[in-house]
Amino acid sequence: MRRHGHHARLISALALAAATAMLAAPAAADPTPSPSGSTVTLPVAITLDALRPVAPQPGDTLVVAATLRNVSTAPVTNLAVQLLLSRTKVLSRGQFDDYADTADGSPPTDAVTLPTSTVSLPSPELTVADTERVTVSVPVDDLQLPENWQVYELALSVTGLTETGESTVGQLRTFLPWATVDAPGVGVPTRLAWVWPLVDRPHRIGDSTWTDDDLATELAPQGRLNALVAAGAAAEAQQPPPPPPTPRHRKHRHNQPRKPSPPPQPTVTPVPITWAIDPLLVDDATRMSAGYKVGTGADRHAGSGRQVASAWLDQLSSATARGEVIGLPYADPDIVAAARWGLDNAVQNATTAGQTLLGQALGTTPLGYSWPPDGLADQRTLDTLFAGGVTTVVLDSDALPPSGGAPSETPSAHATVPSRDAPVPLTALLSDHTLTSVVEGGAAPGQGPLAIQRMLSELLMVQAERPADQRSLVVAPDRRWAPDAAYVDQLLADTGRVPWIEPITLSQVADSPVYDLPRGPLTYPAAERNQQLHHGYLDSVKALQSEIDAFAAILPPADPQARAFDSGVMRLLSSAWRSDPGGARDRRKALTQVVDSTMGRVHIASRPGSLVTLTSHSGTVPVTVTNDLDTPVNVVVGIEDTPRLDVKSGRVARTIGPHRQKTVDVRATAKTSGVFPLTVTLYTPAPSNVRYGHSVLLLVRSTAYGSTAILITGGATAVLLLTVAVRIARRARGARRTARSTT
Repeated sequence: MRRHGHHARLISALALAAATAMLAAPAAADPTPSPSGSTVTLPVAITLDALRPVAPQPGDTLVVAATLRNVSTAPVTNLAVQLLLSRTKVLSRGQFDDYADTADGSPPTDAVTLPTSTVSLPSPELTVADTERVTVSVPVDDLQLPENWQVYELALSVTGLTETGESTVGQLRTFLPWATVDAPGVGVPTRLAWVWPLVDRPHRIGDSTWTDDDLATELAPQGRLNALVAAGAAAEAQQPPPPPPTPRHRKHRHNQPRKPSPPPQPTVTPVPITWAIDPLLVDDATRMSAGYKVGTGADRHAGSGRQVASAWLDQLSSATARGEVIGLPYADPDIVAAARWGLDNAVQNATTAGQTLLGQALGTTPLGYSWPPDGLADQRTLDTLFAGGVTTVVLDSDALPPSGGAPSETPSAHATVPSRDAPVPLTALLSDHTLTSVVEGGAAPGQGPLAIQRMLSELLMVQAERPADQRSLVVAPDRRWAPDAAYVDQLLADTGRVPWIEPITLSQVADSPVYDLPRGPLTYPAAERNQQLHHGYLDSVKALQSEIDAFAAILPPADPQARAFDSGVMRLLSSAWRSDPGGARDRRKALTQVVDSTMGRVHIASRPGSLVTLTSHSGTVPVTVTNDLDTPVNVVVGIEDTPRLDVKSGRVARTIGPHRQKTVDVRATAKTSGVFPLTVTLYTPAPSNVRYGHSVLLLVRSTAYGSTAILITGGATAVLLLTVAVRIARRARGARRTARSTT
């Protein structure tokens, strides 16, 4: 994945590569405006194949190998190649970058042709789209360079005959780093630390549902991740070649001169690597090595990466034992977006989980450093990281630009950055923006040798700025870059084969003094913010996390089902989804379905709309809860009061065993007769007390009289009885009168 935030960084690297790409149209070299406003390009593109030795010494032979390719629409004949060298040293890094940024530009004005160079060009003619390899060699002693360490501009110039006549048909600019190992008073080497990323993208939904088998290809011997580990492991273990056997000395006549001893050569040293590893990648490879299935339903089949995953893990374990490890948060979340959108806990959980997983899988203690995506972060993110225990961050140098413009010399990588909550500033280790861009640009086809030559030369340029002032620099390529294996092998190895570079680990940079340079405030550019995970997507992830938290609350502590869902949310926050929002939405929907289905196995079994009859003014409402999980759950059954029903102990906590049902009788008292709805809801236990799943609506019928009806009925009965009594009394009086009149 190529990040949009790197566009500015890659401009110089792409410009450096444009004219020399073997498989692309050439960029303009010494362009001349045409009447239409376009530019005229040279017909021959030049790709640098090698410049050896990497650190030329007196007595060596400098060899420059390149490939010429005709990118015009007509043949080019009478080809002639010249190697030109400027004898004026490069005075500043700014001058260096200006020259390097136009790799196909004209040679320096003071450059001279090296007359003793030998050119090997099999054919002086290039047909359309044809290529030809050229080699130019020259004795280093013929260059007549001084002893002091410096960088000189070097160029290849090709002339030829085209339809318009004899002219320059191709140009390539590069550098010659000059640093003799026995030169006196040249100062100290520049220290260089590599942050070597091993990061991929999520391939699973949940713990065991694999959506694809692409990781098997990446881990295979020809895969990207295999190449990165192999290159780092080789660089860590590289040693100087064994000395040649000592020949037997024969007696020499006094007038027979002895052969001079060869000049001292640069010492080959191991290159320690600081591995920046996504724990998800190690987790995936570990699960693959145990056997795994890809797909769902009828499409589910055995994965192909079991053996390559096992071999890769062995290789990684051996490599990390020699270097040191930065444990990225699990699944490499887009921590700036997550922190800004209130998912701070998810970031902190991913950080903790990642450190633990790597420590167990690799048998090492990862550095407590944080490296946010693209090396850029805002203040809130730094505060979130500090709250999670992070005190050292790896940032791009553009995140903390020097105040007052670019300094006259390259600052060391160790700086500080304030945090709102930290009592002291956080440690900031700054990767050099330009060097990192050059390294990334070398991953383009055919651009590796030119990028390596520029990087090594630029590091000598840094040393030459202030030879006695040792500085420490950091290079941290993009997380998911895909370089050629040969390129990364050479890239890392060469930094341990030149006298002006001292390879170190990142922790050694952190142990070096803070460079005394005023810096501006923390910078988080709008372009970077625009490529973050979208806030609408983060809202949906946040809602899903709330559901998972509710599910975890009813389970026993540390239940693996809840942990699996938490890991799924971490995967949804991966920075890999920045470039694939559609894939992110699909994964979120799939995980939501799995969570909803699993949570639904704990539910109210009472049928919605079922009728419960109270046989008097009070009674019980039975509520049945089912647990179809393989583990016990703790739930709270809740029935709320209504205007016509009083519920005693409206929330009842219950523990339900696996694959069991339990009925909860809730005591209720009716205030009136009739049929009315009653809502039953499950809740999580205290202290969360949040709603769980869907509510169920029951119907309650009561035939009991209310107090008003009782008063009315009682009053009516009293009136009736009084009326009857009056009538009886009247009849009694009438009967007595009749009896008296008869007597």
